[in-house]
This record gives sequence, C-alpha cells and structure tokens, in this order.
Amino acid sequence: MGFLDNVTSAVNRGTAAAGRGADKIKLNARIGELNKQRQGLAPQRGASLYEATRNDTALVSGREALYEGIARVDAEREECQRQIAAIDEQAAAAATAAAGFACAVCGARMTGADLFCSGCG
Repeated sequence: MGFLDNVTSAVNRGTAAAGRGADKIKLNARIGELNKQRQGLAPQRGASLYEATRNDTALVSGREALYEGIARVDAEREECQRQIAAIDEQAAAAATAAAGFACAVCGARMTGADLFCSGCG
C-alpha cells in the first residue's frame, strides 16, 4: 500500500497546486478589473477637484498653466457647441424651407423646386 499511498498523495498535491494556480489567476484577473475601474474614476476625481478648486488662488498657485489650459479647452469646447447649435438651426431652417410654401393664389403647397403651382397652374 505504500506505493498507492505515494501516488494518491502526489495526485492530491497536484490537485491542490492546480487549485491554487486557478485561484491566483482569478485574483490577478480581478486585480486587472479593479485597476480599470480605478483608472475610470481618476479622471472624474480630477474634473471634480478642478471645479471645486479653480477659484481658490492658494490651490491654483504653482498650477496656473494647468488651470489655464483646462479653462482654454472648456472655452473652445463651448464655442464648438455653440457652432453645432447654429448649424442645427440652419439645418432646421433649410428643412422648413424645403418643406415648401403655400401658393399665394390658391394656397396649395409648393416646394422651392416647383416651377409652377400644381393647384392653379
């Protein structure tokens, strides 16, 4: 029975080692997931701190270039948003114009592409 005991013991040790290896792989994968979560939260923290501290001269001191850079990016982003809104307004106006107008004589709907009124000719 000594040989069989040695084989059983070796199998048990191998199984335990495989279990530890699997546990270690799972834990390393979880650490990777947690690192990704942390990396996702860090920019939010930074943005929150910027908003909370941008008017505090003591905290801005020594970081002026960073704060000015963020303010410059914010201003440019707002300008881009304003331009997008203007483009949307122009598109809406063009769509309204393309939808047509009423004939001055009979009131039938016409589009800018119509050469004459289909209602009264």
